[in-house]
Amino acid sequence: MARPYVVNPGTVICGCIAIAILVARRRSIAIASLFVCLGLLINARDEPTPALRANRFVTVEAPIGTDWTPRGHVSALRTSHFRVDGEEFDAPLTFYARFRPPRIEMEELIRAEGFLRRDDRGRYVVSVKSRRLLTYAGRLRWLNPAAWNRAIANRLRRHAAAHPDEIAMIEALVLGRGERLSEETRDGFKRGGTYHLLVFSGMQIALAAALIAMILRWSGATRASDWSLLAFAVVAPLFIGPTASVTRASTGVALYALSRILERPTSIENLWCVAALLRLIIEPRDLTDPAFQLTYAGAGALLFIGKPLAKSRLRWLSYAAGAELAIAPITLFHFHQYALGGSILTIVMTPIVFVMLLIGALFCALELPFLLRAIALLDKLCDHLNAIGAHASGFFAAPTLLSMAVAFFFCLAAIAFARGRWRVGVIIAALIAAPVLAVIMHVRASRVAHPQIVFLDVGQGDAILLRSGRRAALIDAGGRFDDVRFGESVLLPLLVDRGVRRLDFVLLTHAHPDHCGGIPAVLRYLDVGQLLISPRRFRGECAQRILNARPERITVVRMPTNLSIDQFRLLATPAVRDYKRAPENNSSIVTTVEAANRRIVLTGDIEGEAEADHGSRIGLAEVLKVAHHGSRSSTTSAFLDAVGPRLAVISCGRNNVFGHPHAVVVDRLAARRIRTLRTDRNGSIEITIAGRNLLVTPEIDTSR
Repeated sequence: MARPYVVNPGTVICGCIAIAILVARRRSIAIASLFVCLGLLINARDEPTPALRANRFVTVEAPIGTDWTPRGHVSALRTSHFRVDGEEFDAPLTFYARFRPPRIEMEELIRAEGFLRRDDRGRYVVSVKSRRLLTYAGRLRWLNPAAWNRAIANRLRRHAAAHPDEIAMIEALVLGRGERLSEETRDGFKRGGTYHLLVFSGMQIALAAALIAMILRWSGATRASDWSLLAFAVVAPLFIGPTASVTRASTGVALYALSRILERPTSIENLWCVAALLRLIIEPRDLTDPAFQLTYAGAGALLFIGKPLAKSRLRWLSYAAGAELAIAPITLFHFHQYALGGSILTIVMTPIVFVMLLIGALFCALELPFLLRAIALLDKLCDHLNAIGAHASGFFAAPTLLSMAVAFFFCLAAIAFARGRWRVGVIIAALIAAPVLAVIMHVRASRVAHPQIVFLDVGQGDAILLRSGRRAALIDAGGRFDDVRFGESVLLPLLVDRGVRRLDFVLLTHAHPDHCGGIPAVLRYLDVGQLLISPRRFRGECAQRILNARPERITVVRMPTNLSIDQFRLLATPAVRDYKRAPENNSSIVTTVEAANRRIVLTGDIEGEAEADHGSRIGLAEVLKVAHHGSRSSTTSAFLDAVGPRLAVISCGRNNVFGHPHAVVVDRLAARRIRTLRTDRNGSIEITIAGRNLLVTPEIDTSR
């Protein structure tokens, strides 16, 4: 919950003024700093926009900047702004199509009729259910550089059927279009710590700028080369799109060209500082953007750690180590991931990706088939190198916000006041401190003093963590139909922040995406003893992904099964019969959990019919996980009377399209004076069984 305070204009201004007073040794520097503060104040204020009521069926119009991205059985298209009922909204919007959308040619706009809502992260999304409700309009003008990019991409499509991976790689490296990259490719580069090589940014901009400067200077047109660099810095964002990565690289090129044009040469360190400040003046919200932090932290590490230490034949190692030190804490903080040696692997792979970029550009111009074979060979080499690097990567607990802020302060203070080895030493110590603190906190969190059950806030889905001593188990694993990387982006961070790296077992109540979406990631990255599933209705895309992940670990629950982890005793009861209505939901495994004479009932998504079958056998319990996220088809009066809980927990997502929990269920619980907690309002809900007491702790500021 710290982000709104970090980007709050008042906080930014106070911080910048304090830095100006501390750092300024001349009046001119102080005045310049104050003008920077004024720019941040002006730009940090949000522009007034009309109020937009979500959760309604609307007609939306938006500019087309990218192509559709396949995400399982849906396709997604992101836009930077949109129009509803004639009013403009300067906010990102994602279109979701549950069908194969029509191909985008040179159209300028997308128009769609669909259900507009905010997802559980507060972002606008619109779901389009039929091709008849989606059309394209307008046409890009040929004077627009974006049209040149689109034309090349469309020309490459005729090769995509036979060479999908190679064409996707060319589009990503040459055109800045990463929509068609497969999840396997993305995951491989991420695990190797080299995903930034796939993003169109510094390398491509630097290559093009270097070629322009080299050609013109060899011809003796030095002045023309400077103006050409400046023109290129303007055209590049128009061609690729004004993405943050392209804008940052172009800003650096433009500042370098301006310094030469104005005959005011400057140092690389000054360019680094001014480029960062200029970007923040234009877009203050970048201050909390992971890509911004990684870009300038990595570049700063090369300048202030690698450069001073680069005095031997192994100077490349000092640069790699410096970048690693700067990037590791930021990557841990934002993504809960580490990739030790990623900087060294980047040095090794950069020439390979550079050659792929040149070959890709050549293919865009000539379309020679043998070039695709070269791309395929180099891509396989990258896969092998990333696979080697993946052995030193994984998920881990994140450093605290306070430790990151303190480390950042000491790094800036060292740059401002220290010199020589003292500067390098302070920066290195500050960067190491945050990850070390994360390791200490992870070790402390890996054991709990009392049995604990945590209803994790995973949005519209179920994920329930059981912990006792150093042992743990997971019942369901959440998921989203539009996010195949849900496990890596949401579930695993919630687990590793709690010190969980091993699970005795994972129990899947039923194979719906909002319950099983995170299981493949858990099986892949954590040490899991076994996966328990029900044989009834185990089908669909999510079930197939589980079978492909770790089939040897699967145990089928065909009859009531007793399980245990330390002080917890569990009874997993599968469905007793087939159901005609909602067969998947009613086939959920119902689990009774006991510890210290306290009973908790976990119901999956069973509905009224299954509740009637299970109710008489469950008996009384203190805590009830309300079935099916609070749907009106579950939590009948008879079931509540049979279980008689004192506390009810509803796992549901913010702004979910289903209207969960239903008012009828909420009223039914209130009428029986059952205290009710909800993950959409209370965050993750932690229940600790301490002797004869149940200690309930909502975690509103859940790490997401």
